[in-house]
Amino acid sequence: GMSAQQQYGWYWFEKILNLFSEQPAERGFLLGVLVVCGIASVVLSGWCIYIDDVINNDGVEYIRTAERLAVADWTGALSAYKWPFFPFLILLSSKILSLSYSTTGYLLNTIFFTITIVFFVLTVREFGGYSRRLTLLAATVALVHPAFNEYRAFIIRDSGYLASLLVAMYCLARVGKVDFLKYRAGVVAGFAVASLFRVEGFVFLLFTPLLLAVIRGQHNVSPGRMLLTVVVSA
Repeated sequence: GMSAQQQYGWYWFEKILNLFSEQPAERGFLLGVLVVCGIASVVLSGWCIYIDDVINNDGVEYIRTAERLAVADWTGALSAYKWPFFPFLILLSSKILSLSYSTTGYLLNTIFFTITIVFFVLTVREFGGYSRRLTLLAATVALVHPAFNEYRAFIIRDSGYLASLLVAMYCLARVGKVDFLKYRAGVVAGFAVASLFRVEGFVFLLFTPLLLAVIRGQHNVSPGRMLLTVVVSA
């Protein structure tokens, strides 16, 4: 027979294999993955900012615009940046938290990237990735993908734009299954907030009635059809 040490090692080996099994990711497993993703995202952002604390060019412009907004220099703010929602958000958050504009910008980006990662995992699940293996794969992709990590040390509006889009996509996927009013409101709100960060968000907002009309009432819409609807509409 196996020794106690071998049995202990085999026990944990089976546990690890079970994490990557095809069995459905139950609520507790999903919650655990999301918590780990959230903590890992904050740590990654903190580390990236620590090793590269030079503010990017766009970040400098956002801060300058926030400074002009703070003294009600609307003309100067709009001349510096013609889509001033993110600088205004930096200004407002800075006043509430009593932090510098740069620290506030980094904090907002950290929050937005964390929201993006959490809702990426949730959205993959809603589009058919119910297994433990696919849940972990989605979490891993979100945490290590260069599209996220290359910009963690930046102050950019794109993080807020992406977070808003993924919230809207998650709600849209839920509408295709349960069609609750709160999810339809989430689709509209997500695309509306995305459009505040980037004008491209208006494309999705404009086609929101079409998206909801196609999906509304058709419970259990196939993930492929739903994704195709979004792509064609955009």
